[in-house]
Amino acid sequence: MIKTRSAYTKQIKQLDGHVSVIGQAVVEDIENTAKAIGDGNKDAAQETIDGHDSFERLHRNVEDTCMTLMLLQQPMASDLRLVTASFRAISDLARIDEMAYETALLTEEIDLTVPKELADLLVSMADKAATMVRQAVVSFGNGDVADAEKVFEEDDALDALYEQVRVKVIEYLKNGTESATAAPEFLSVAKYFERMGDHAQSVADWSIFRATGSYRGRTMGEND
Repeated sequence: MIKTRSAYTKQIKQLDGHVSVIGQAVVEDIENTAKAIGDGNKDAAQETIDGHDSFERLHRNVEDTCMTLMLLQQPMASDLRLVTASFRAISDLARIDEMAYETALLTEEIDLTVPKELADLLVSMADKAATMVRQAVVSFGNGDVADAEKVFEEDDALDALYEQVRVKVIEYLKNGTESATAAPEFLSVAKYFERMGDHAQSVADWSIFRATGSYRGRTMGEND
């Protein structure tokens, strides 16, 4: 029994580290897509593609740990909030990374000769999404609700950038410029970045839940 409890305590303490490691990997993958789009750095995109399988293994291993803790150890109070929040936050981070992976594939498979004005917008979107993810993961680790709230404040700017990309893409299509042939792909990339921001907000929500037991104003789980 003592050994079992000791293993439980160790796994609980490791969860914060797992979320941090996964979050950093996601940020790096988003930044790689920015390099591929902004600098034409195909090696950066390939790095994200090559690392996808190992990321998936890590993600699933941590999810399995969370499920084991919930089903076999039946954690209570703050431990239950940590395990639940970790499971859900990691799920959101995995979705973000999947979108970074799909973006990397797009930059590899098509000729993304992006006009500079559009490339700058897409890189700005990637930078904003990476910042939101980084901030959400930091807030998860430090339990600071104010840090989590900053993530929501960034989303309007990301949405505004998406709208600028959409307008540019429509302009290319109307004018029949050379860039029009890849216009749907440009918009897909922008949409991925916009959705990354939505999932970053979800991670921030779970950070708040971990700290307070409240998720967007609803009381959940056990209270200390």
